[in-house]
Amino acid sequence: MNKKGLSLVYVLSCAVFLVLLNTVLSLFAGHFSIFGIDLTQNKLFKLSANTVRFLKSLDKDVTIYVLAREDTFVSTSTYNAQANQIFRQFEQNGPKVTLVYVDYVRNPGFAASYPNLTMKQGDILVECKTQANTRSVVVKTEDLFNYAGVREENMSIASSRAEEAIYTAVLSVTSDRPLRVALITGHGEYSMDSFNKILEKNNYEVSRVNLMGGAKDHSIDPSIDLALIAAPKEDYSEAELRQLDDFLINGGNYGKTLFYCADADRPPLPDIGVFLREWGILIRDGAVFETDGSRVYNYQPFYPVADYADEDFHSLMRTGDKPMLLPVSRPLERIFDFRNNYSVRVLLEFAASTGVRPPNAKPDFKSDDALERGPFPALLLASYSLTDRSTGKAAAVSNVLVSGSVAMLDSFAVDNPGFGNTEYLVNALNRLLDRHDIIPLEPKSFTGTGINLPRLTVNIIGLFFMGVVPMLILAAGLAAWMKRKNS
Repeated sequence: MNKKGLSLVYVLSCAVFLVLLNTVLSLFAGHFSIFGIDLTQNKLFKLSANTVRFLKSLDKDVTIYVLAREDTFVSTSTYNAQANQIFRQFEQNGPKVTLVYVDYVRNPGFAASYPNLTMKQGDILVECKTQANTRSVVVKTEDLFNYAGVREENMSIASSRAEEAIYTAVLSVTSDRPLRVALITGHGEYSMDSFNKILEKNNYEVSRVNLMGGAKDHSIDPSIDLALIAAPKEDYSEAELRQLDDFLINGGNYGKTLFYCADADRPPLPDIGVFLREWGILIRDGAVFETDGSRVYNYQPFYPVADYADEDFHSLMRTGDKPMLLPVSRPLERIFDFRNNYSVRVLLEFAASTGVRPPNAKPDFKSDDALERGPFPALLLASYSLTDRSTGKAAAVSNVLVSGSVAMLDSFAVDNPGFGNTEYLVNALNRLLDRHDIIPLEPKSFTGTGINLPRLTVNIIGLFFMGVVPMLILAAGLAAWMKRKNS
């Protein structure tokens, strides 16, 4: 081939290379970190500074097992690819963190080593082994993301919470003292296994306490932080209610929280009602229904959603205004705002479009027959505060959180990523129990993940590639042509 032909091949090769390079960068700049530099607007592939500091301070060895081959996990979706980069970041920034990929399909013996855990292909197992014990937490693949929509057929992935999910799991297995929850039993309380698992996954140690008889051997241990009563069928005795009082007073130190959930299908409990009225909360009879079809779940009027009424607690949500589902709820009433050292706040509220079906309603009851109309409180927080006279601030606080719906803790509510029940309740309990080891992490949106550059920079780059680069190529060609002509 002569010099003219070689020059033509050279110029064409350079042009093709530049076009391919520009195409590749355009396609992948918004989806991958290039040479360790995250080019996405939302920093999809980088951990927050708070998480990095937490990882640097870890003094226990942690292993993150991805239950799939890496190529299999990544090729499942671009969302999984982003989550995988987050896993890599945990290992890169955590001297005590090891990342391991397990071929879960070809290694059935791995699951057999964890008979008490439920795992599947693509899940993540976070484990911390010490001389004292071994603690393990499973993060489901679906828990790595936030979803838009309520019904499964309409849900889509809206953002990534991979960093938050893995951080919470690492914190759970390395924490020296998890918060302790006592599930009060012995009165036909409602079963809520799904919410119990959520508590455990968020570093709560769950146990059961039977208060029957009210004797000391049936009392709530002082080390318990939260007592949870889920819609009992039978009323409590005076001695049992005294146990609840003693728990909340805590020898004058307070600092405890009681979470009580009612249910419209359970009978009235007058003695528990008297106990709650002392805290400024009244559980009324009947069942709340919603007349606005856009504010119910699965077309069921007795499965209404509630609005966020307290901005302080609403601000704890990091995934926007997901609906809060409170099915088969009793209407609540705030008896007073402030009295002595007690205060009562409305956290969640049913809309004005709701009504109450009375317990003695006839079978042909219609919404127009309702005598009571919303809005009604759906979740109330009562607090008893002792004030430090020298500072004027609350020195000790105990709380009673009351929900009109126990079904808000059921699996279809807390396991549905389209609802905000899990995030709101966990964050609210963390807040009430003064938990400081949880770092607020923002979800990473998958929308708008292009390179985020100022307009002036964009114009300069465009001018460079559309003007300068072609001129340089043209100049190089002219120089080569002049050289050949004069030789």
